[in-house]
Amino acid sequence: MIARALLGLGASLVLALVTPAQSPRENPPLAESLRSPQAVRDSFPGSLSSFERGVAAYRSGDYAGARSAWRATLAEELDELDRARVLFDLGNACWRLGESLPAIVCYGAAVRLDPRHAEAWQNLELARAKASLPPADAGDLGATVQRLLTRLRPAERRALLFGALALWSLVLVLEVRFGGAALRSTLAASSVVLVLAAIPWIHGHAARAPSQPLWVIESGGVPLRAEPLEERAPVGELAALEEVERLDSLPGWVRVERADGLRGWAREDAFFSLEQGK
Repeated sequence: MIARALLGLGASLVLALVTPAQSPRENPPLAESLRSPQAVRDSFPGSLSSFERGVAAYRSGDYAGARSAWRATLAEELDELDRARVLFDLGNACWRLGESLPAIVCYGAAVRLDPRHAEAWQNLELARAKASLPPADAGDLGATVQRLLTRLRPAERRALLFGALALWSLVLVLEVRFGGAALRSTLAASSVVLVLAAIPWIHGHAARAPSQPLWVIESGGVPLRAEPLEERAPVGELAALEEVERLDSLPGWVRVERADGLRGWAREDAFFSLEQGK
């Protein structure tokens, strides 16, 4: 009985992860959900001045002021879901300023932290379509696997793994103490649940973003050079919206590392950063 229940739990986990994200409507409007002052106070007790200043600026049409204020909010200590909400609002401010690629970066960062943020997904797909880019969720087998691995929020992946590990440890102790076919079957079932719970956590851990990420916001290719000089021949190229690691900087230039390990220098104005003041 216990073994069947544990196997059922594992099956439910897989079904929950496979359930597709909410599909955006065809040509939807920009989703905007600025919170009330009380909701702001409840969500951002340590960041009232910057976030509320951004809300006021956005509502008055001062999108540049809202962008500046919300970038300052991101420098505060926020949990993952609050950070995702600020990134969503920052994406809206960038979009209103005509900065479509930075908006895509913000929406993408928001859904990375909160994979079930339906409005961020809607705006991400809208912005990508307007920029003539393929959808973030292609709907094919690869996208389904990716959605399965990232459906849970980071905190949920950790909690799920901890719970499955605690359950497996308890069953293991009971099996060692009392033995018997029923407990052996239960241990095997709990081992399956533990493996299923570990897969999303391992994937999320292995796919962590760079510690100092930058995103390419030029629609064409950006040359990557061995030295910070335009005269040097490129050693590679960066694509639009490619995420790279910042390694060093000089006036007008940054040294970055691609995901494949290639390093080089590129013009600083070709990148977008979510770090405050950069």
